Amino acid sequence: MTTFRFKMQRPNVKIGVQVVYAVCTLCATSVLAAETGADNIPVPSGQALSFIEFISEAEGDTVRFRFLTPDIGTAFDYMDVAADFQTVCDDQVIPVLDANALAPSQIVLSMSAVDIPFGEDRPDILQFFEIFRPENGTCIWEEF
Repeated sequence: MTTFRFKMQRPNVKIGVQVVYAVCTLCATSVLAAETGADNIPVPSGQALSFIEFISEAEGDTVRFRFLTPDIGTAFDYMDVAADFQTVCDDQVIPVLDANALAPSQIVLSMSAVDIPFGEDRPDILQFFEIFRPENGTCIWEEF
């Protein structure tokens, strides 16, 4: 499995991107960061939502967009934020994929109460995940 990983620099850096493994999908992260400011991404629930990281796996067949949502589990439960996934995918992710000629078969979105390293098992940290497939300029929810 080939993994490309990009992470936003903190604190208060809105467009800067640190390349961790490869440069080929740097634009995807840059476009998302530039378009959304990386912080305060607007969503239907009104929760605070910030971009953490873009990861491309399986030679680009699967892309992951990770987001920090510090109020899940306290002020917001899953039902409160469920519509946020569709909005983020349609309004943020699809334009990034299109702008960078990326054509994954699977989009994985995650929201985490705490910014933890990708793949780290932390049962004490609440995380929500949804999977979509891009189709005709929109995200189609995939039940998993």
